[in-house]
Amino acid sequence: MNYFNFKKSKFIILFILGIGFISCDKIPKDKRIVEKPVFSCEEPDFAVLDVDSVVQKYLLEDFTGHYCSNCPLAHLYATNLKTKMGDTLVVIAIHAGELAEPQAKTETCSFHADYRTDAGRAYAEKFNLGPVPIGMINRIVFKPNDPKISHAIWTNTLATLTRKPPTMAIQIMTELNNEEVCVFVKTSLLENVSEKLRLCVLLTEDNIISPQKDANTTKCEYVHNHVLRHSLAPIWGDILELSEKNDSQVKGYGIDFKNQTWEKENCHVVAFVYDADTFEILQVEEMKIND
Repeated sequence: MNYFNFKKSKFIILFILGIGFISCDKIPKDKRIVEKPVFSCEEPDFAVLDVDSVVQKYLLEDFTGHYCSNCPLAHLYATNLKTKMGDTLVVIAIHAGELAEPQAKTETCSFHADYRTDAGRAYAEKFNLGPVPIGMINRIVFKPNDPKISHAIWTNTLATLTRKPPTMAIQIMTELNNEEVCVFVKTSLLENVSEKLRLCVLLTEDNIISPQKDANTTKCEYVHNHVLRHSLAPIWGDILELSEKNDSQVKGYGIDFKNQTWEKENCHVVAFVYDADTFEILQVEEMKIND
Protein backbone atom coordinates (compact mmCIF):
# COMPACT_ATOMS: atom_id res chain seq x y z
CA MET A 1 0.00 0.00 0.00
CA ASN A 2 1.45 3.39 -0.87
CA TYR A 3 1.39 6.57 1.16
CA PHE A 4 -1.65 8.17 -0.44
CA ASN A 5 -3.88 5.70 1.41
CA PHE A 6 -2.66 6.91 4.77
CA LYS A 7 -3.94 10.48 4.75
CA LYS A 8 -5.32 11.46 8.17
CA SER A 9 -6.43 14.71 9.66
CA LYS A 10 -3.86 16.96 11.35
CA PHE A 11 -5.90 17.04 14.52
CA ILE A 12 -6.03 13.27 14.97
CA ILE A 13 -2.37 12.64 14.21
CA LEU A 14 -1.02 15.44 16.38
CA PHE A 15 -3.34 14.51 19.22
CA ILE A 16 -2.17 10.90 19.18
CA LEU A 17 1.47 11.29 18.22
CA GLY A 18 2.32 14.82 19.31
CA ILE A 19 0.46 15.51 22.51
CA GLY A 20 -0.07 11.93 23.56
CA PHE A 21 -2.53 12.43 26.45
CA ILE A 22 -4.40 9.23 25.61
CA SER A 23 -3.14 6.84 28.22
CA CYS A 24 -2.02 7.45 31.77
CA ASP A 25 0.34 4.45 31.63
CA LYS A 26 3.94 5.49 32.08
CA ILE A 27 7.10 4.16 30.48
CA PRO A 28 9.02 2.23 33.17
CA LYS A 29 11.81 4.30 34.67
CA ASP A 30 14.49 1.83 33.59
CA LYS A 31 13.39 2.33 29.99
CA ARG A 32 13.88 6.10 30.00
CA ILE A 33 16.85 8.39 29.67
CA VAL A 34 15.79 11.93 30.49
CA GLU A 35 17.88 14.99 29.76
CA LYS A 36 18.25 17.83 32.27
CA PRO A 37 15.26 20.21 32.08
CA VAL A 38 15.65 23.38 30.03
CA PHE A 39 14.81 26.87 31.27
CA SER A 40 12.36 26.46 34.17
CA CYS A 41 10.49 23.54 32.59
CA GLU A 42 9.98 20.18 34.21
CA GLU A 43 9.98 17.00 32.18
CA PRO A 44 6.47 16.53 30.73
CA ASP A 45 4.31 13.51 31.39
CA PHE A 46 4.33 11.58 28.12
CA ALA A 47 1.77 8.83 27.68
CA VAL A 48 2.15 5.47 26.01
CA LEU A 49 1.36 5.56 22.30
CA ASP A 50 -1.39 3.63 20.63
CA VAL A 51 1.02 1.63 18.48
CA ASP A 52 -1.61 0.95 15.82
CA SER A 53 -1.88 4.69 15.17
CA VAL A 54 1.80 5.19 14.37
CA VAL A 55 2.71 5.40 10.68
CA GLN A 56 5.96 5.84 8.84
CA LYS A 57 6.38 9.48 7.81
CA TYR A 58 8.56 11.15 5.21
CA LEU A 59 10.74 14.26 5.29
CA LEU A 60 11.17 16.34 2.15
CA GLU A 61 14.23 18.58 2.41
CA ASP A 62 13.79 21.26 -0.27
CA PHE A 63 17.03 23.11 -1.02
CA THR A 64 16.08 26.56 -2.26
CA GLY A 65 17.06 30.23 -2.52
CA HIS A 66 15.34 33.55 -3.08
CA TYR A 67 17.33 34.23 -6.29
CA CYS A 68 16.30 30.86 -7.71
CA SER A 69 13.76 31.49 -10.47
CA ASN A 70 12.64 27.84 -10.63
CA CYS A 71 12.27 27.41 -6.88
CA PRO A 72 8.65 28.66 -6.64
CA LEU A 73 7.65 25.73 -8.87
CA ALA A 74 9.40 23.37 -6.46
CA HIS A 75 7.61 25.08 -3.56
CA LEU A 76 4.32 24.43 -5.37
CA TYR A 77 5.16 20.75 -5.83
CA ALA A 78 5.97 20.51 -2.12
CA THR A 79 2.72 22.25 -1.19
CA ASN A 80 0.67 19.91 -3.39
CA LEU A 81 2.38 16.87 -1.90
CA LYS A 82 1.72 18.18 1.60
CA THR A 83 -1.95 18.64 0.72
CA LYS A 84 -2.18 15.04 -0.53
CA MET A 85 -0.19 13.42 2.28
CA GLY A 86 -1.18 15.61 5.22
CA ASP A 87 0.87 15.05 8.34
CA THR A 88 2.59 11.99 6.91
CA LEU A 89 4.86 14.39 4.99
CA VAL A 90 7.02 17.02 6.67
CA VAL A 91 8.64 19.72 4.51
CA ILE A 92 11.72 21.79 5.32
CA ALA A 93 12.85 24.59 2.98
CA ILE A 94 16.62 24.87 3.33
CA HIS A 95 17.98 28.14 1.95
CA ALA A 96 21.57 27.41 0.95
CA GLY A 97 24.10 28.06 -1.79
CA GLU A 98 24.81 31.11 -3.94
CA LEU A 99 21.15 31.73 -4.80
CA ALA A 100 20.31 32.13 -1.11
CA GLU A 101 22.85 34.87 -0.43
CA PRO A 102 21.44 38.24 0.72
CA GLN A 103 22.13 41.63 -0.83
CA ALA A 104 22.37 45.05 0.76
CA LYS A 105 19.03 46.65 1.51
CA THR A 106 18.77 49.29 -1.18
CA GLU A 107 15.03 49.37 -1.82
CA THR A 108 11.79 47.90 -0.59
CA CYS A 109 11.89 44.97 -3.02
CA SER A 110 15.47 43.87 -2.39
CA PHE A 111 16.85 40.49 -1.42
CA HIS A 112 18.28 41.55 1.91
CA ALA A 113 16.74 38.73 3.95
CA ASP A 114 19.16 36.03 5.03
CA TYR A 115 17.52 32.65 5.57
CA ARG A 116 20.77 30.71 5.60
CA THR A 117 21.63 28.73 8.72
CA ASP A 118 24.60 26.82 10.05
CA ALA A 119 22.60 23.61 9.73
CA GLY A 120 21.62 24.42 6.15
CA ARG A 121 25.25 25.09 5.22
CA ALA A 122 26.32 21.80 6.79
CA TYR A 123 23.64 19.82 4.96
CA ALA A 124 24.48 21.53 1.66
CA GLU A 125 28.16 20.67 2.07
CA LYS A 126 27.55 17.10 3.22
CA PHE A 127 25.22 16.26 0.36
CA ASN A 128 27.18 18.19 -2.29
CA LEU A 129 24.54 20.76 -3.10
CA GLY A 130 24.57 21.80 -6.75
CA PRO A 131 21.97 23.84 -8.65
CA VAL A 132 18.72 24.43 -6.83
CA PRO A 133 15.89 23.54 -6.59
CA ILE A 134 16.77 20.03 -5.53
CA GLY A 135 15.49 17.84 -2.71
CA MET A 136 15.85 14.71 -0.63
CA ILE A 137 13.13 12.33 0.54
CA ASN A 138 14.16 10.75 3.84
CA ARG A 139 17.69 10.99 2.41
CA ILE A 140 17.03 7.74 0.57
CA VAL A 141 19.65 7.10 -2.11
CA PHE A 142 17.75 6.76 -5.39
CA LYS A 143 20.88 6.95 -7.56
CA PRO A 144 24.47 5.92 -6.81
CA ASN A 145 25.82 7.74 -3.74
CA ASP A 146 23.37 10.63 -4.10
CA PRO A 147 20.04 11.12 -2.29
CA LYS A 148 19.23 14.39 -4.12
CA ILE A 149 16.51 14.28 -6.76
CA SER A 150 14.94 16.89 -9.02
CA HIS A 151 11.76 18.60 -7.88
CA ALA A 152 10.17 17.39 -11.13
CA ILE A 153 10.13 13.79 -9.85
CA TRP A 154 9.30 14.30 -6.17
CA THR A 155 5.67 13.31 -6.67
CA ASN A 156 6.36 10.24 -8.79
CA THR A 157 9.17 9.13 -6.49
CA LEU A 158 7.01 9.32 -3.39
CA ALA A 159 4.23 7.45 -5.18
CA THR A 160 6.59 4.51 -5.79
CA LEU A 161 7.56 4.15 -2.14
CA THR A 162 5.84 1.46 -0.12
CA ARG A 163 5.22 2.61 3.41
CA LYS A 164 6.97 0.23 5.79
CA PRO A 165 5.80 -0.59 9.32
CA PRO A 166 7.46 2.03 11.55
CA THR A 167 10.22 0.92 13.87
CA MET A 168 9.87 3.96 16.11
CA ALA A 169 7.60 6.81 17.11
CA ILE A 170 8.47 10.41 17.94
CA GLN A 171 6.43 12.62 20.25
CA ILE A 172 6.97 16.36 20.68
CA MET A 173 5.72 18.47 23.55
CA THR A 174 6.25 22.19 24.02
CA GLU A 175 5.78 24.49 27.01
CA LEU A 176 5.54 28.24 26.54
CA ASN A 177 6.73 30.76 29.10
CA ASN A 178 6.48 34.20 27.49
CA GLU A 179 9.34 34.32 24.97
CA GLU A 180 10.93 31.10 26.17
CA VAL A 181 9.79 27.77 24.78
CA CYS A 182 10.76 24.39 26.18
CA VAL A 183 10.75 21.53 23.71
CA PHE A 184 10.79 17.88 24.75
CA VAL A 185 11.16 15.08 22.23
CA LYS A 186 10.56 11.45 23.09
CA THR A 187 11.69 8.65 20.81
CA SER A 188 10.17 5.22 21.46
CA LEU A 189 11.16 2.01 19.72
CA LEU A 190 8.35 -0.15 18.37
CA GLU A 191 10.78 -2.87 17.27
CA ASN A 192 14.37 -3.84 17.95
CA VAL A 193 16.79 -1.78 15.84
CA SER A 194 20.43 -2.32 14.93
CA GLU A 195 21.13 1.14 13.51
CA LYS A 196 23.15 3.78 15.34
CA LEU A 197 20.53 6.45 15.96
CA ARG A 198 20.81 10.22 16.06
CA LEU A 199 18.06 12.73 16.79
CA CYS A 200 17.92 16.11 15.03
CA VAL A 201 15.55 18.82 16.24
CA LEU A 202 14.96 21.87 14.04
CA LEU A 203 12.89 25.03 14.08
CA THR A 204 11.03 26.09 10.92
CA GLU A 205 8.88 29.11 10.19
CA ASP A 206 5.92 29.75 7.85
CA ASN A 207 4.37 32.88 6.40
CA ILE A 208 7.56 34.92 5.94
CA ILE A 209 7.03 37.73 3.44
CA SER A 210 10.00 38.80 1.33
CA PRO A 211 11.06 38.92 -2.35
CA GLN A 212 11.52 35.81 -4.47
CA LYS A 213 12.56 35.35 -8.08
CA ASP A 214 9.81 33.56 -9.98
CA ALA A 215 10.55 32.70 -13.61
CA ASN A 216 11.26 36.04 -15.29
CA THR A 217 9.75 38.21 -12.56
CA THR A 218 10.38 39.17 -8.95
CA LYS A 219 7.56 38.76 -6.46
CA CYS A 220 8.14 41.35 -3.77
CA GLU A 221 5.62 39.90 -1.30
CA TYR A 222 6.28 36.22 -1.78
CA VAL A 223 5.19 33.92 1.08
CA HIS A 224 8.04 31.68 2.21
CA ASN A 225 6.97 28.57 4.16
CA HIS A 226 8.73 25.73 5.99
CA VAL A 227 11.89 27.86 6.24
CA LEU A 228 14.66 26.29 8.30
CA ARG A 229 15.54 28.77 11.04
CA HIS A 230 17.62 27.02 13.66
CA SER A 231 18.89 23.69 14.93
CA LEU A 232 17.94 23.10 18.57
CA ALA A 233 20.07 19.97 18.82
CA PRO A 234 23.64 19.76 17.53
CA ILE A 235 23.56 20.01 13.73
CA TRP A 236 24.19 16.29 13.26
CA GLY A 237 21.95 15.35 16.15
CA ASP A 238 22.10 13.90 19.62
CA ILE A 239 23.06 10.26 20.06
CA LEU A 240 20.17 8.03 21.08
CA GLU A 241 21.06 5.00 23.20
CA LEU A 242 18.17 2.85 22.00
CA SER A 243 18.14 -0.64 20.56
CA GLU A 244 15.40 -2.81 22.07
CA LYS A 245 11.64 -2.69 21.56
CA ASN A 246 9.91 -0.42 24.12
CA ASP A 247 13.11 1.49 24.89
CA SER A 248 12.52 5.24 24.93
CA GLN A 249 14.55 8.37 25.45
CA VAL A 250 13.53 11.95 26.17
CA LYS A 251 15.61 14.95 25.12
CA GLY A 252 14.97 18.51 26.27
CA TYR A 253 15.74 21.74 24.39
CA GLY A 254 15.04 25.43 24.78
CA ILE A 255 14.23 28.22 22.34
CA ASP A 256 14.56 31.84 23.41
CA PHE A 257 12.59 34.06 21.03
CA LYS A 258 13.85 37.27 22.60
CA ASN A 259 15.93 39.34 20.17
CA GLN A 260 14.91 37.05 17.31
CA THR A 261 12.93 37.95 14.20
CA TRP A 262 11.11 34.63 14.28
CA GLU A 263 7.34 34.82 14.87
CA LYS A 264 6.57 32.17 17.45
CA GLU A 265 3.02 31.62 16.22
CA ASN A 266 4.35 30.70 12.76
CA CYS A 267 7.00 28.27 13.95
CA HIS A 268 7.14 24.48 14.02
CA VAL A 269 9.45 22.01 15.70
CA VAL A 270 10.63 19.24 13.39
CA ALA A 271 12.29 16.20 14.95
CA PHE A 272 13.74 13.31 13.01
CA VAL A 273 15.82 10.23 13.75
CA TYR A 274 18.34 9.00 11.22
CA ASP A 275 20.80 6.16 10.76
CA ALA A 276 24.19 7.59 11.72
CA ASP A 277 25.97 5.36 9.17
CA THR A 278 23.78 5.84 6.09
CA PHE A 279 22.12 9.18 7.04
CA GLU A 280 18.75 7.77 5.95
CA ILE A 281 15.88 9.21 7.98
CA LEU A 282 13.93 6.54 9.85
CA GLN A 283 11.10 8.63 11.32
CA VAL A 284 10.06 12.27 11.48
CA GLU A 285 7.50 14.31 13.40
CA GLU A 286 6.41 17.94 13.38
CA MET A 287 4.46 20.11 15.81
CA LYS A 288 3.41 23.73 15.74
CA ILE A 289 4.86 25.72 18.64
CA ASN A 290 1.52 26.91 20.01
CA ASP A 291 -0.32 23.58 19.65
